[in-house]
Amino acid sequence: MRMLLPTARTFLIGAAALLGCGPAGAQNADAGKLKAAIIYNIIRFVAFTPNVSAPLSLCLARNAAIPRELAALNGQRAGNRAIALIGLDATNAGSCNVVYLGNSVADIPKVRQRGVLVIADGAGVLPAGGTIGLVQTGEQIRFEVNVGAARQDKVVISSKLLRLAARVQQ
Repeated sequence: MRMLLPTARTFLIGAAALLGCGPAGAQNADAGKLKAAIIYNIIRFVAFTPNVSAPLSLCLARNAAIPRELAALNGQRAGNRAIALIGLDATNAGSCNVVYLGNSVADIPKVRQRGVLVIADGAGVLPAGGTIGLVQTGEQIRFEVNVGAARQDKVVISSKLLRLAARVQQ
């Protein structure tokens, strides 16, 4: 069965819609809202193991500085699955589809597992083995992708998402 993924245009429109602003206003948007929109749209470009009956679990590190705007993703739909926010601890990382660590880059080795998309903030995410790094430059937040980590963790990322990345590390 072939999985349909959104287009790059859909990604950008979705981010603007989630933020409630157009492209010009997106640069001035609150960083938390922008991160939430980027994370939501990244999730839409990743092929997760199909399990139509289960929610798509987005686990948030309890000790990390997490944008409160991520709470708005709870219940949102990504494809045919609802997103469920879950607090992350050492015992449940394997039940997560996506892990967002905030600035806790040191925790990346603890949560990396087969089928888990690991997202964190900062330039050190990719060298630490994370899959997606959110990097802020001035008013902009961009994302970087570690294709090697994705491949190793059996996470399938759309080539359309890779084209939108600020940097792709092999």
